[in-house]
Amino acid sequence: MVKKQVRDDIVARADDAFGSSNYAEYVVEKKVEGKYKTQRMLMVLGYIGVAALILAVVFIINSFTGLGGMMIPMIALAPMATWMLHFFTWPFVSIEYSFTVDASMLTVEKVMGGRKKVKLFDHKVKELSLIAPYDDQYKAEADNFAADLRVEAVPSMDCYDLYFALHTDESGKKTIVFFQATAQSLKALKYYNSSAIVMRETAR
Repeated sequence: MVKKQVRDDIVARADDAFGSSNYAEYVVEKKVEGKYKTQRMLMVLGYIGVAALILAVVFIINSFTGLGGMMIPMIALAPMATWMLHFFTWPFVSIEYSFTVDASMLTVEKVMGGRKKVKLFDHKVKELSLIAPYDDQYKAEADNFAADLRVEAVPSMDCYDLYFALHTDESGKKTIVFFQATAQSLKALKYYNSSAIVMRETAR
């Protein structure tokens, strides 16, 4: 018997909150790969560079003027400045995606550094024209949707249980949302829009 592989990239979940079968909420972490990985590496190198630059300036000033008792406080500027820089800039390369189905609404948010949230999608589930797995059977339909807005709220586009949802608003703007499905999220989506969803077994 082949052991079923269980996905481990859902970092937080509250699928059964309030004991409701039509509620789902969870967070997935963006996979560190490709351009995103490069950005994180450059950010770390930037922090190291800033600290090294501050130390170099302090020692140069000391060599010309002699800081004496001010040497240690001046050196302490390096870790302090690096910490402040990290606090304000690291959220840009520390990304998670929050997926919520609640009170007939599907809400997808980008969470930066665990604190700053940017809403990517927020519409009624019943307004979605199709909710389906992004596989050989439905991939062409997703690719041919000609979306004006593409939301990839997933760890990566090759993750487990990759689904997409299609939405067209009253102005004709088309949005495609990619998300990583769980059994509970599909159940909640089906509760609000059973005619648009394609149900498949998920790893969780």
